Amino acid sequence: MSHFKATRRGIRVTLTPQERMFLGDILPMLAGVGGVGSDPAADRLHVPVYLDDPEANSEWWRLMGEDLNAARHADRAVLQKVLDEYGNLTLDEAEANALLRVINEARLALGARLGIEVESDHAEVPEESRQALDYLGWLLEELTVELSKSL
Repeated sequence: MSHFKATRRGIRVTLTPQERMFLGDILPMLAGVGGVGSDPAADRLHVPVYLDDPEANSEWWRLMGEDLNAARHADRAVLQKVLDEYGNLTLDEAEANALLRVINEARLALGARLGIEVESDHAEVPEESRQALDYLGWLLEELTVELSKSL
């Protein structure tokens, strides 16, 4: 059974209580991301925009970093909405895209903290951590499939 279903009204979300509890750990994890250079999750989420121009990259982050952080905060509010809703919830397309982004943000942050940099690193991660990453990836795939039906 898929956790997401495209309907005429939007994307219906269906999660078990256990899945809600697991996803509830995402918000504190993301809120606790430290600074660039001191937390691998921050490094993964603070990717260079200009690879060959450190000065332009610094300027971009100076000008746009707060906007990106505000957008990420708004995306996290959609996850909180999903967690607060018991039963079936229908998200509009913008909310579903926000949920997609925050789940991916969590997957990237968790993977970075686990030391995953290349595909083969996945096999070296403890089983429970691999399962968490795989679950987030599964949710991303399911939600992407349902969102693509509206294209």
